[in-house]
Amino acid sequence: TNEECKMLFAIPANFLQLDVYSQPVPWDFYIMLQLQERLNADFDQSFSESCSCFLYQDGCAVLHRDVNRFTLGDVICGCKSIEEEVILLVVYNLLGVVEKLHKAEIVHGDLRPEIFFLGDRICDPFANNEMTRALKIVDFSHSLDLRLQSRVSLPNSFPISQTPHGQQLLAKSCLPYQADLVGIADIAHLMLFGEHIQVYQENSIWKISHSVSKTAGCDFWGKFFRHVLNADGKCTVLLLGELREEISDMFDSCFQERLCESLVALQSQGAV
Repeated sequence: TNEECKMLFAIPANFLQLDVYSQPVPWDFYIMLQLQERLNADFDQSFSESCSCFLYQDGCAVLHRDVNRFTLGDVICGCKSIEEEVILLVVYNLLGVVEKLHKAEIVHGDLRPEIFFLGDRICDPFANNEMTRALKIVDFSHSLDLRLQSRVSLPNSFPISQTPHGQQLLAKSCLPYQADLVGIADIAHLMLFGEHIQVYQENSIWKISHSVSKTAGCDFWGKFFRHVLNADGKCTVLLLGELREEISDMFDSCFQERLCESLVALQSQGAV
């Protein structure tokens, strides 16, 4: 068939993901190599550092070693509600990953919870206090390399552009990077409200249908969605960096303790 196959299995304490493609072009692996080359020291545990590719006459397979069992999608599906500290940690890391992609002139095009495996910072509440390594992204099969494909406008082949919110927010005149901003907004919305983002336009400004007034940190989330959904051609690297800086200012001296308690509660729900 023309469909790809994904398998996840364990060898003692380490988990592996195997992606099998029916086409003998290892695009996913190519993007990984380009990120490693372009990011240098910034290519960290947010990406698959132990990745191999196997080529066959009628297909290829990409093997990711040392990934955790659970994805962000498991957390969202397995929890009735997610504590603010966990959401902030995930979004902080999500913004950082996409910022690095865009610095490397890579557009992901298919950001969704299922492609982010949980990093050690989430799976181990008592891990070190670093705010990184909460997520690991492993799938670049729909990505766009703007150094190689510089004349490509916003392609309809991006899966995000086929969603209801993508069809509303992504006009043909949009820069390709905008597709990843829509993906970020949808993931954050899923964590906050448990459902995909719904938007409407008022005075040429895109807004979300849900009210953030009852959420913790409502001032930040109101600004977050306003800026992400109305980037208007602004450099996404700068925008993502500014939003990360705002979240980092919320990591006060008590944040780590509250985060640890929230992660323990998350584990008690069986989500990780």
